[in-house]
Amino acid sequence: MKKNFFLISIALLLSFFALFEEGRNNRAYAVGLTIQPVKISQTMEPGQESFGIITLSNASEEDVNVETKVEDFVPLAGTYNIQFVGRAAGVTTVRDWITIDTPKSFVLRKGESRAVNYAIKAPNDAEPGGHFGVIFFKASRINSEEQFKVSTQVGVLAFVTIPGNFLQKGEINSFTGPKFVQKGPIVFKINFENTGTVHFEPKGEIKITNIFGKEVAKIAVEGQAVLPTGARDLTAEWPVKFLIGRHKADLAIKDGEGNELTASGLAFYALPVWYILGFISLIVAIFFGLKFLRKKVRFSVSINK
Repeated sequence: MKKNFFLISIALLLSFFALFEEGRNNRAYAVGLTIQPVKISQTMEPGQESFGIITLSNASEEDVNVETKVEDFVPLAGTYNIQFVGRAAGVTTVRDWITIDTPKSFVLRKGESRAVNYAIKAPNDAEPGGHFGVIFFKASRINSEEQFKVSTQVGVLAFVTIPGNFLQKGEINSFTGPKFVQKGPIVFKINFENTGTVHFEPKGEIKITNIFGKEVAKIAVEGQAVLPTGARDLTAEWPVKFLIGRHKADLAIKDGEGNELTASGLAFYALPVWYILGFISLIVAIFFGLKFLRKKVRFSVSINK
């Protein structure tokens, strides 16, 4: 019995050290970068040049080797996905317009941050409309002897708009939200399709009214870019906590040309069940408490003559 207990203890101890070593190795293999900003949006005339800074930080637990590159992409129609595209002979693209002041490969120390300067120069013959690219930063372990290197890649989206004959239009495909809630916050979803020829950020608001038709809140819808021919789910949150009764939400969004797009309003019902049950329980407890006191406690009044 003692021998079996001893063997089991040794096995558990070895398993603990194996898991500890595996966790230590996994932490050692963690490779990561963070960037700010994650999106660059510029409207530029042909021949114009724009400058900015990207802050790149090493969030890994060791020094990493960073490789840089710029790629072009196009949106896939009807979705929020993108497709990277190669070069076309005799045509300059965002890949050619963007330059960054770092070598194609450099070492970023553990915990180090670096300010990366970039420049975007639109050629004199740049075509009107939207042009899209990504500035990639790929981090990998230094002196890794593995067959497959552990690496991670982050990118800054670059949206460049050349003024001219283009459209900023869109459609609201759907506006949805919860039908029944017990408490907030309330999250609404809008599927928005960009039917224009350049990217833009649709802006608008959701107006909330109560059962009496009184406006109780306005929720901003903004800050999310939609690519041309693409569709995207936008979200808006009402950070309310306690809510009760019927409410109605009405959405209004303006496209890039100032046209107001509206969707069918949706109604939802708020019933804080736990609050109601708690209140009912309190009333029941008070009722039976008073009933118990009436039975067990008798009051008498004596009159002295």
